[in-house]
Amino acid sequence: MALTEGLFLIVGALSAIYLWFQRSHSYWQRKGIPYIQPTPIIGNTSPVFTQKNSFGLHISEVYNDPKMQDEAVVGIYVLNKPALVIREPELIKSVMIKDFQRFSNRYARCDPHGDALGNNNLFFVRNPQWKEIRSKLTPVFTSGKLKQMYPLMQEIADDLEAHLAQQKTGQDASNIVEIKDTCSRFSTDSIATIAFGVRANSLTNPDAEFRTEGRKVLEGTVSRSKDFFTVFFLPKLVSLLRIKFFTKEYSNFIRKTIGHVISERERTGTMRNDLIDVLVGLRKEAAQQPNKPHLANIPDFLVAQAGVFFTAGFETSSSTMAFGLLELAKQPELQDRLRREINNAFLEEGSGKLSYEKINSLEYLSMVVDEVLRLYPVLPFLDREYQGIKGQPDLSLKPHYDFQLENGTPVFIPIYGLQRDPKYWPNPNVFDPERFSPENRKTIEAMAYQPFGLGPHNCIGSRIGLLQTKLGLVHILKNHYVRCCSQTPKDITFDPKTFVLQLKSGMFLEIVNDRFYDDRAAQAL
Repeated sequence: MALTEGLFLIVGALSAIYLWFQRSHSYWQRKGIPYIQPTPIIGNTSPVFTQKNSFGLHISEVYNDPKMQDEAVVGIYVLNKPALVIREPELIKSVMIKDFQRFSNRYARCDPHGDALGNNNLFFVRNPQWKEIRSKLTPVFTSGKLKQMYPLMQEIADDLEAHLAQQKTGQDASNIVEIKDTCSRFSTDSIATIAFGVRANSLTNPDAEFRTEGRKVLEGTVSRSKDFFTVFFLPKLVSLLRIKFFTKEYSNFIRKTIGHVISERERTGTMRNDLIDVLVGLRKEAAQQPNKPHLANIPDFLVAQAGVFFTAGFETSSSTMAFGLLELAKQPELQDRLRREINNAFLEEGSGKLSYEKINSLEYLSMVVDEVLRLYPVLPFLDREYQGIKGQPDLSLKPHYDFQLENGTPVFIPIYGLQRDPKYWPNPNVFDPERFSPENRKTIEAMAYQPFGLGPHNCIGSRIGLLQTKLGLVHILKNHYVRCCSQTPKDITFDPKTFVLQLKSGMFLEIVNDRFYDDRAAQAL
């Protein structure tokens, strides 16, 4: 009898849960919003659970669903949570710019109790704290400060050239390399020196700590996939599941490193116009006002900014460099054009280095980088959470739908889908830098191109990322060209276990030593 009663209770409980999910999964139908049919219990997250796709890229699949091509938004369910994928450019503009005050927070969040490094950094922190932190860090990223950092970045570019020269010697010598790893080592060393004043030596030491610990943060493993999915799409569970955005090893490493660098900077009084200077300044402010609340007094606040800046800085630049070299290897005529521009610039400068002004004036280089970012946005989606404004009506989706957003509704912008939509980009899957020629730029739909986001919440480090990418490409292609080899991936398959855009397999290219610049310079003398 007891067994029968127990089974009855279990069946009853499961039935109640199922009915609750079914009720949740009828939300968009009841509201008159077009939606993708959810799977019972798991909603529209099936690709994640089956490891067929990352949820970020799945959002672009929703965007591209043939049944939704004429819709402004698409309703989906993250498990049982109703969410919106935004398709219409004017609504995207509303989310990112026009009604920013209603969408100032990401939907993603980290555990405020068990993950101080994740919760307090600029990427995840919520308003109004976000606004205060952003205003404090903005001075690091001005064009003036970037120009002051540029010589430090050039030193790492010289290290990159030396690293490539050591791979093989002799005219037309070649070497097959995993190009993403090479680019990551360059960007790791660059970010370490310009942000922290530290020589990471990733290019000279295969086991350099900055590189080995940094790569673990975005590593595509099942465990990390669970962490990323929870942070971005099930944020209410981060505390329950004890999710941490940064790995334990990386957290300990960055605490130790930044703690030491800040202490040394305070002891010596050295100024380098970098991120550490800003963090030291914040700590001084807090010390001068001991009885007032201050950001610097929040545990791990200073380290959190350094941690996310380092991670975002090396990944964005290295991915863009690597994907760019892959596309240039596939189209040698485009690579030849870029190499001519680069080497002509070196000849014009005549010093063996390109000035800050010169590298930013290279038109075709900018076109190439912008097209790489269109095809391969490092973060393939953006997330925001709707919050109403007290005393004002909720935001309406009229004239598209008779519906007002409700507090806490997640909205997703499918960056990857927008940037490959034939409506905005003819032959969208073809790598064509001419899309970004001065004449063609005028015709681009602004909301359909935002690899760094748009509006007040755009990427604060985009200028540094672009400069690093350009500098890395220049110093690789100055004396080398790249070409496909037997190990080069023939099909682009992205890793479903990470939230950023990464290839599932290695990105191998053949790098050929070609002293094009030296030969041209000798002929000119």
